[in-house]
Amino acid sequence: MAVGRGGRTFMGPLLVINLVVYLIVLGLAGWSLDKYIDGEQNHPHLGGNPSTSFMLIFALIGGVMGASSMLAGFFHLRKWTSHSLVSAASSAIISWAITALAFGLVCKQIIMGGHRGKRLVIVSVNLH
Repeated sequence: MAVGRGGRTFMGPLLVINLVVYLIVLGLAGWSLDKYIDGEQNHPHLGGNPSTSFMLIFALIGGVMGASSMLAGFFHLRKWTSHSLVSAASSAIISWAITALAFGLVCKQIIMGGHRGKRLVIVSVNLH
């Protein structure tokens, strides 16, 4: 077995799992932001506090960047060259930074308290 092949075999399934998590974040954050913009903060699955809108916006940005970095990761898995590694790694680092910012906003939302619906809790859990 060549050096570095062990990690490559696990890379595909981990990319798929990560892509699914980012798609879940995108779906739930998009739905929640739509309800929040429509003024339905009293929806049983939504709730929130003043930091909710910021958290949802950064969750959407992080989800889009994460999903696009997974696509770059799939491209790198297919080509496996140093050029594809650079693009995959740089997009992954940017995606991680935006997701970390969204995680900070989730922490702020938890600290501020108030009612958080099921879907906001699921978005929060996926950003952890």
